[in-house]
Amino acid sequence: MKNPCDDPESRLAAIVASSDDAIVSKDLDGVITSWNRAAEEMFGFPAAEAIGSHISIIVPEDRLDEEAFVLAQVRSGAGIRHFETRRRRKDGSFIDIDLTVSPIRSADGVVIGASKIARNITEQKRLRQIADETSRMKDEFLAVFSHELRTPLNNVLGNAQLLRKEICADHRERALDSLERNAQALARLVNDVLESSRIITGKLQLSFELFDADRIVLEAIDTLQPTFDAKGASVVSTIESGLHVRGDRDRLLQVIWNVLSNAAKFTPRGGTVAVRAASRGGNIVIAIEDNGIGIDPKLLQCVFQRFWQADGSFTREHGGLGIGLALARHVVELHGGHIQAASAGLGHGTTITIVLPCAETAASVPLVSA
Repeated sequence: MKNPCDDPESRLAAIVASSDDAIVSKDLDGVITSWNRAAEEMFGFPAAEAIGSHISIIVPEDRLDEEAFVLAQVRSGAGIRHFETRRRRKDGSFIDIDLTVSPIRSADGVVIGASKIARNITEQKRLRQIADETSRMKDEFLAVFSHELRTPLNNVLGNAQLLRKEICADHRERALDSLERNAQALARLVNDVLESSRIITGKLQLSFELFDADRIVLEAIDTLQPTFDAKGASVVSTIESGLHVRGDRDRLLQVIWNVLSNAAKFTPRGGTVAVRAASRGGNIVIAIEDNGIGIDPKLLQCVFQRFWQADGSFTREHGGLGIGLALARHVVELHGGHIQAASAGLGHGTTITIVLPCAETAASVPLVSA
């Protein structure tokens, strides 16, 4: 008995039926004449429903002109290869496809219809968009990082050259102060980048110890006091003593420094930053409130994303890498706490609140490190 698969037409039909790509044929009026299993799965219409219907059942309304163009190409005998477009499923959802359309000819060479092969590229397109966005963010980050490095580096070089000259003691002291301040700024930039890299790769290590949170808040204020003084801004603090925390002291100090540094950056000349730290309900609550530019409430969820700034863009109008608050969120969460931002809107300042379990509570929580 002859094997049906030895028949070329039967073999072709088996290939079409088993293909992972949707294979559809239609006549020159756009009426569907065949519809394989993959088309059923891709578009949601069973073959019995699709065959005899117009191809527009899967074409979004805003792309109907596109289908007219495809049919015109087929009638001319040209066809279309690897055309990326979008189609509509039976449930109303959309799918991105790669479409190839070829004319179907009769035995005497007359075009009588079209064969369409559609491949689902929704996931590939999503991954491509992610890759493009990642590449754009990388280029943006490198440009910003270079800009942020340039200012303190130029200052360091300028003051180093100045110190080689014969200058008075007062000038020498100012030059040394400036060298130290800008060297610290460079160290913080590099440290933030390294910490961000460790978080991404899962290599951030925490070293837990018992210490007073009120002390690191005061230390952060002291470190940034010259910055506030230079802007003519003031810091008003209300800090409860004896706020015992179990955690990584250096990294929590970095968290508070980053938040306070942001407050200094976005507070106008003559503005005020209020720092409060107190024990509340088994937690230590540290709130840093500025009267600066504020944030659109719709954008509050963005403030802890890497490379984002409070002006809601990547333009870096106020300088900085835009990773300080992202690092803060990660470190605080590793300590079993949380951090949140609040603002009444543009021009109404911002409050960043850090909540950490006090030492008694933290002792009963498994220590987390990454």
